[in-house]
Amino acid sequence: MAQAGTSATAAAPRRPLWAGPLVAGFCFALTYGVSQRLIGLNVGELIRFGNGFDVQVFPGTSLESLRLRFGEAEAEIRADLELQELQRQQQEQAKRQAEEARRLEAELRQADQLQPLPDEPLADPPAPAPPAAAPPAPPALPR
Repeated sequence: MAQAGTSATAAAPRRPLWAGPLVAGFCFALTYGVSQRLIGLNVGELIRFGNGFDVQVFPGTSLESLRLRFGEAEAEIRADLELQELQRQQQEQAKRQAEEARRLEAELRQADQLQPLPDEPLADPPAPAPPAAAPPAPPALPR
């Protein structure tokens, strides 16, 4: 009898694992298709779904109100980055030149503090010594 119980469970058809997700996907696809058809028929004109939102002005100051307040003259609103970069480079160059001028001035002050060179030239330097005699050759080694 034990064999009869196991054969009954083996004989029962097993439902495939992929059947559940297939049915769920079919239901989602059918719902999507129906809703697209209803939207395509412009149901909104036939049926009112409640109060719609009114278009309201965005909070803040608009560009038109700024133009009315400050005039119609057109001007570049954005910053000119190239001009700012050029100004920054000029400032750096001016700083480097000022630093170089300070350094040169300090060198001149230090040179002025040293004793000045005499106006008369110094006496002739001593003549070089005559070359010394060549050293004697080493004795020959016996063979």
